Amino acid sequence: MHDFLVSMGVDRWVLPVLIGWPVVAAVLVRVLGRDVSREASGTEAPSGGPDARTLTAAALVVEGLLALALWGVFDPARDGWQARWDLPWLPEFGATVSLGVDGLSLPLVLMTGVVLPVAFIASWNNVRVRTPAFGALALLLTSGLMGVFVALDLLVFYLAWELMLIPTYLLVGVWSTAGNTRASLRYVLFTLVGSLLMLVAIIALWTVGDGTSMHIDALSTLTLSPIAQLLMFGAFFAAFGVKSALFPFHTWLPDAQQAAPTFASVTLGLKVGAYALLRFAIPLFPAAATHDTVRMVILVLSVVSIVYGALVALAQKDLKRLISYSSISHLGFIMLGCFTLTQQSVEGAVMSIVNSGLATSALFLVAGMLEDRTGSTSLDAFGGVARRTPMLATMLVVAMLSTVALPGTAGFVGEFLVLIGTYAEFPVLAIIATSGVVFAAAYGLKALQAVLFGPFDAERHAGLRDLGFHERATLVLLAAAIVAVGVAPAPVLQRLDRPTQSLIEAVRFGPNAPAPTPPVSLGR
Repeated sequence: MHDFLVSMGVDRWVLPVLIGWPVVAAVLVRVLGRDVSREASGTEAPSGGPDARTLTAAALVVEGLLALALWGVFDPARDGWQARWDLPWLPEFGATVSLGVDGLSLPLVLMTGVVLPVAFIASWNNVRVRTPAFGALALLLTSGLMGVFVALDLLVFYLAWELMLIPTYLLVGVWSTAGNTRASLRYVLFTLVGSLLMLVAIIALWTVGDGTSMHIDALSTLTLSPIAQLLMFGAFFAAFGVKSALFPFHTWLPDAQQAAPTFASVTLGLKVGAYALLRFAIPLFPAAATHDTVRMVILVLSVVSIVYGALVALAQKDLKRLISYSSISHLGFIMLGCFTLTQQSVEGAVMSIVNSGLATSALFLVAGMLEDRTGSTSLDAFGGVARRTPMLATMLVVAMLSTVALPGTAGFVGEFLVLIGTYAEFPVLAIIATSGVVFAAAYGLKALQAVLFGPFDAERHAGLRDLGFHERATLVLLAAAIVAVGVAPAPVLQRLDRPTQSLIEAVRFGPNAPAPTPPVSLGR
């Protein structure tokens, strides 16, 4: 398959199409898409054109196939960027439209390509108004997400970052549940401040490089003073830490995910900030990322996120908020792996990002389906649902077991690698972090007990139905991916091997690496 795709030249055009296609599709959905919900309610006369939701779903499926083609042309035996695509853009500023992938970004591109069409199709009836606008924004968000993963030029990355944030703000603000529009305002205020600080740092980094290039390869060769690294790293970390919802910058996330439509809740749970730390902040400013005080503060915050997120999830009475706080806890594992900076821990962090995209998305989809059927996500509103909806119950169990890191699921692979890699460097932090696994089992089993078992209110849930065809097909796909990655993670880990080695070598031996600590003489 690899040779066939390469012979067709897929590696020469797949990345620009991966970013450009959703933008073109967004225009088509907005112009040609029909709002069937308004016609059904009588507020609009019937018109021509296909259902906007159908167009959006088809466009997202094409995007998923493009991501799968990118996986097919990737050669894990090669070093460096693959499927590289460069286009001169602003030569006077040294900016180019430069795209490429390596084994670090490739799994996340494929995960996003799978999750987004699944999330949209599975939440088909969740949004019933202004569907052409919703579909267009969902596609613009898709373009931004893909751009973040494949951009090699910092200016292109920043534009993709903003393209990701703005549609999310509108999706949460316009289609949020009644009385919760303030969640979108909190989201944009939190993320905008961090993004502006990152833009200032990008401009400063470009200035240090004499304005000749914004490409990550060129910027990584610059020699920066320790103070400059600390300031720029702080600005980048402000953007990525807030977007990742690391404690104590997490407060916007539960409100936003509870209020957002299901598709937006899923995209908010994707850990793009953690990826950006591994791709840009850590390799560009290694002396700052490995500074004893900075590193220890971030590691401690990561452990606090693990324990705090799990304990608060245990106290929740709303299913969406429980899932959101569990996502904060898992983000702690990801950040712990990123900043422990051993090969096992970094690989574990990426695997945890993949699992979060699969398992957390599945959980939010199930929560959205329950909300569509019952009008509530309160745990007190359920009980004995498994009797009426066995397929939905099965999908909820599979996703929750991956969230609590059961062996044989994707969640176990990531967290196990993070803990093993962390224990070699920081055994105390690893032991404390392990308690998060125990607490995860507690809140996971609590949620399953509350939703699936116990007394069933037949009168209240008389119309409760099991999964429809499209819901079943999409959730089964996510469940299969969760089990496949958990049972056979080798294809992903093989692609992660070379880039994680390169990252650790750049941090330790690159031009901005911290100065070696002189040996301490113990005397005779």
